[in-house]
Amino acid sequence: MNRLLKIIFTLFISTAAFAQVPTATIVSPSATLCSGTSLTFSSQTSNSPTDYLWTITPTKSVSILPDLTSPSVTFTFTTGGNYVISLMVSNLTGSSVTTSTVNVTKSAKASFNASLTTTGFPNQLNLTNYSTNTISNQWLFNDDLSANTTSLNTIKNYSVSGSYSVTLIAYGNLGCNDTSYYAFRISDSSGVTLPTIFSPNGDNVNDIFKPITKGISSMNVWIYNRFGNIITNWDRVNAFWDGHTTSGERCEAGVYFVIVEATGFDGKSYKLKHSLTLVR
Repeated sequence: MNRLLKIIFTLFISTAAFAQVPTATIVSPSATLCSGTSLTFSSQTSNSPTDYLWTITPTKSVSILPDLTSPSVTFTFTTGGNYVISLMVSNLTGSSVTTSTVNVTKSAKASFNASLTTTGFPNQLNLTNYSTNTISNQWLFNDDLSANTTSLNTIKNYSVSGSYSVTLIAYGNLGCNDTSYYAFRISDSSGVTLPTIFSPNGDNVNDIFKPITKGISSMNVWIYNRFGNIITNWDRVNAFWDGHTTSGERCEAGVYFVIVEATGFDGKSYKLKHSLTLVR
């Protein structure tokens, strides 16, 4: 019996001699840490820890995945600043704690508004930049690399139909950049629609007659009174009639007649005749 106790005591002493408290080092995912991105911190350990416990200060504006008891943890910081990350590792022998202070740089936030001025083609894309926390920006157009620009706001003209996209890169401090993307399609058919009534009375509501066009490359318009006399005419796509003769005389209320000849960028031809009511 004494011999058995001696053996057990010897084994206990030997095990205790080899068992040691675990240690850990926190490994950062990058030299530069940016807000708004998922950053996974891992651990390099010794002496076989069985339990992990991460803590971070401050905890505000930080999301955590998967949890704080894993060998590695992913933090997403919504804002920049200094944070203290601690990791406690333990086993049956004991535990130890290591800490690391990290600086998170606030990332740029890319944001913009894109609007086409009309439907069909030709068309114009107006881009207004609302990005924040940037030091510079760049617009990238998928159809024309020479049109790429670093202007704050910009305009891009499109003369043919198709699928297009624009990307805004917002450059932040220390490479903490962000991007925003917009895809759109310009329709591939032309068209002409003639309004049937207008009221040139100076109230800024429906004061002019102007053909509604889509994808029109050339246009000729003639306007006649009810006696067949020509009142005015033009040969430009975006011209209009304000209710006066070519000599500037005010036209009376009544019915007029419009003839339109136009050609679309798609090669389609238009010959339209329509009545037009002028209301005072």
